[in-house]
Amino acid sequence: MAVPMNSKEWPRFVLPIIRKEWTQKMQEVRSPLMPFFGISTSNSSVEYSQGIGSFDVVPEYNSATAEGQPQAIEYDSFAPLDETTFTHKEYAKGVAIERKLWDDDRSGQIKRKAQSLGYAFGTTIATHMSSVLNNAFSDSYLGADGEPLCEINHGVNSVSSDIFSNTGTTAISYDAVVSTLIAGHDLNDDRGNPLPIVYDTLYVPTALQATAYEIVNAIGKPGSADNDANFLNSQGLQVVVDPYLSDANNWFMLNRSMAQMHLLWFWRVRPEIALNPSSDYNLVAKYRGYMRYSYGWDDPRFIYGHEVA
Repeated sequence: MAVPMNSKEWPRFVLPIIRKEWTQKMQEVRSPLMPFFGISTSNSSVEYSQGIGSFDVVPEYNSATAEGQPQAIEYDSFAPLDETTFTHKEYAKGVAIERKLWDDDRSGQIKRKAQSLGYAFGTTIATHMSSVLNNAFSDSYLGADGEPLCEINHGVNSVSSDIFSNTGTTAISYDAVVSTLIAGHDLNDDRGNPLPIVYDTLYVPTALQATAYEIVNAIGKPGSADNDANFLNSQGLQVVVDPYLSDANNWFMLNRSMAQMHLLWFWRVRPEIALNPSSDYNLVAKYRGYMRYSYGWDDPRFIYGHEVA
């Protein structure tokens, strides 16, 4: 039974219940893309990220020239990549708890309300994370280079006219996955030197999960009648299935380590829940959840996406 108390006390006794249930349910909802983000805390209203180009190959150094003088060391410089701006946005939602629920010892209903609010916060975070891939081909969501995440003509840096592609239109298949792996291996850096990207993750929507698993894990080459070895089975590819992907046909390949460098999430204010001091404590207590963050990418080389008609 709830302990009788005056009208100014009961809301703060409910708060720990709200916070526990809200936090637990929020943390249960996760985007499978979360481990691919580089997540950090921000102390500013805006964050900026600018990549840098690659060094050229390192020349041989001779301690002395023919004239007997030390060889001058070559000091290289980077070509700048495009600067990305991350502007934090606020997200807030609340739940109202009637005093009679506390007076009547209806803790189960109080918990369910808090859980529903926590689920909404968790789903919001997960949806925003996966939206990076849902919008990967859209001209409405452009990166600092003026192109969507997966595009055929990304500039290699901000001062060069050279381009590279990280997109295709092929439906998922064994051959398509192999071709995408090779496309990553054949990438060059902004100086034209080899910059092989080793994609280690096959990232698919729920509709493609069985196909992806068979492609990667079959002992023999899928579709082969001659018991050919499955090359992909030796590559250590991980299959990740994302229920938040909105297209049933589009699929992606990523390098997890590189994604954590260039797929960014900034927490300005991590999720919190508090008692709204403007509540009418006599009848209703209001508890509001709040968070503030920004997210996006600053260099697209970590991913290759296929937009399948």
